[in-house]
Amino acid sequence: DPIDRADLSLDTLVPDNPNKPYDMKELILKTVDDGDFFEIQPDYAKNIIVGFARMDGQTVGIVANQPLVLAGCLDIKSSIKAARFVR
Repeated sequence: DPIDRADLSLDTLVPDNPNKPYDMKELILKTVDDGDFFEIQPDYAKNIIVGFARMDGQTVGIVANQPLVLAGCLDIKSSIKAARFVR
């Protein structure tokens, strides 16, 4: 994707009310190159998202809380999932 592309839907994706959840996967897909995200363990500890994508052609690792599940709070399973990915 061109580095200067604009996606105006990002302006409304994250709500003004911090108590209202939003879908972090949607934000990731709209941000990474070609909307291509390889999620690791998508069915385990769904309150955290980990995976690989490309930004400006470079491979990046992504670790993000998922506000739609348990308000994105970390528990033991999500902490282990994130730690394994980072290691």
